Amino acid sequence: MAIIPQIKLFEWTETQTIGDLVRLRLVLDYMPDEELMRTLERSRGKGRNDYPVRAIWNSILAGIVF
Repeated sequence: MAIIPQIKLFEWTETQTIGDLVRLRLVLDYMPDEELMRTLERSRGKGRNDYPVRAIWNSILAGIVF
């Protein structure tokens, strides 16, 4: 049986050394969500905007990161 070593994309210890806000900034910067945001904002149309789509989405991502 052959063992194929896999290269790790990142080490868990590397994510532990950065701060929480830096980690959140990385998620917000590199999340490919622009098309989703445009679709959700378009589907909202002229409805009430008490809770902006982008703010709610960012808070959901923050909840997952933290």
